[in-house]
Amino acid sequence: MPQTSGSPPAGATDGQAVRRSGFDPIPPEPSQFQRFLPEVEHRTSGEILTHPEFAAMRQRYVAGTTACYEIASFPGGWQSAAYRVAMISAIICLHAAWDPADRATWPTLARLKEAGATFGLSGPRQIDDLVARLVETNYVVLERPDADGRLRLLVPTDKLLAWDRVLLSSYYGVLQDLYPDPGYGPAVARDPTLHLAQRRVSVGTFDVIGRFIARNGDIIPFLQMYQGFQVLMRVILLREADAEAMIRDGDFSDIMARFGVSRSHIRNILAAAEAGGLLTHEGRGRKHLAPTPRGLAAADRFIADTLSSHDMTYRMALASLAAEPARSSGPAT
Repeated sequence: MPQTSGSPPAGATDGQAVRRSGFDPIPPEPSQFQRFLPEVEHRTSGEILTHPEFAAMRQRYVAGTTACYEIASFPGGWQSAAYRVAMISAIICLHAAWDPADRATWPTLARLKEAGATFGLSGPRQIDDLVARLVETNYVVLERPDADGRLRLLVPTDKLLAWDRVLLSSYYGVLQDLYPDPGYGPAVARDPTLHLAQRRVSVGTFDVIGRFIARNGDIIPFLQMYQGFQVLMRVILLREADAEAMIRDGDFSDIMARFGVSRSHIRNILAAAEAGGLLTHEGRGRKHLAPTPRGLAAADRFIADTLSSHDMTYRMALASLAAEPARSSGPAT
């Protein structure tokens, strides 16, 4: 029987821990070598997973991509969550792609909620609350179009666009470490023109992102919990560095401080991961936590899918810039 997303490799059970320091490679499923969009040449998740430096990259990925999600820097000044990240990105993408002459492209709250339904991470009320918070903290401005004063357009401010360029640069920095030639120079350098093009073409990939999220079924519950994925990765990285190390509450103290979560929340995440077959432990308490093969495969797949989708949109953005004159989509100030 073919493996489903998150299923353990042949010969391994959910309860078996990956014990050795330096985990054994887990073969990707055949489906992971398929492109998200067949017509767009890009690095697939399977290609990324089988890169000889993938295991060494895990630490770099976590360290390099989480700073923008800290409570001190996340838009709105509150805790980051997967649905908030997705909706903030959607606001920027919708505005980057809008054509004032085409009402179907206007970046309205209704269109944002349509994107939210595609991603499957949030409900309309959560989106209303997010937009209100972003407006209140000057990350988004509501503009009234001359053609229809009843509507409000969601316009990202310079502050939000700057945050988003830093965020994207962190992911492209990881990709550049893996694939330095020809690399991802403009994205790493936070070039505004490349950023606008990347976000503009990304509107056409919303359904792809929805499918990408859905196929990471083991990880979805932890995307819905504040910093759930970060806690899972912390266990993986600690265990990879030292197979015999004791894991204590103090090993998560920086996550609690930087992301505004409590010790009990961390423990709830760990308990949910054990119940879901992603972590296991021996003895009393959770001091000997370790990822199961299923848990490691789930985390690695999510990382690879994330990087693959960013490689895809980067190539789409370059093609867009080569084919069309530069366009302006000025933000609100």
